[in-house]
Amino acid sequence: MNTGTDGAAPQPLLFDSLPETEPRRRPARRARATTLAEPIAVDAVREPAPPPLPPMLAAPPAPPIPRPPPAVLDPAALTNPELRALVQGLTDQRLAWLVVEAAREVKRRLVPDDPDDSGEAAEPNPVLLRAARQTAGELSGEDA
Repeated sequence: MNTGTDGAAPQPLLFDSLPETEPRRRPARRARATTLAEPIAVDAVREPAPPPLPPMLAAPPAPPIPRPPPAVLDPAALTNPELRALVQGLTDQRLAWLVVEAAREVKRRLVPDDPDDSGEAAEPNPVLLRAARQTAGELSGEDA
């Protein structure tokens, strides 16, 4: 028996006697596909809907929330630029009506119909009196 320890040639390995082959090459990939992929059916996962509640147990729908009423336009709260923009947007007829109504209201407030119980006439409001004089001066073209 030759074990290879006494100077004899070593025993050949099992795979040394197989013929050598070149490694297998993959076929070259094409730059673009020549055929379209076939459509694939996809199963959708759906959970069953819960069973409806009996009418006695179902809660009634909530009443709709009412919208707050629109804010009332308070001309006294408008700033001077806002008032000017509002007046400039009016047509001549509406502006004329507004001037006439404003003049009537100023006159009514300056000269009250019923005097006080003492028989004396009430003093006119100095702010309204000054505004009436300024308006009359501007309308007449005179400088106040």
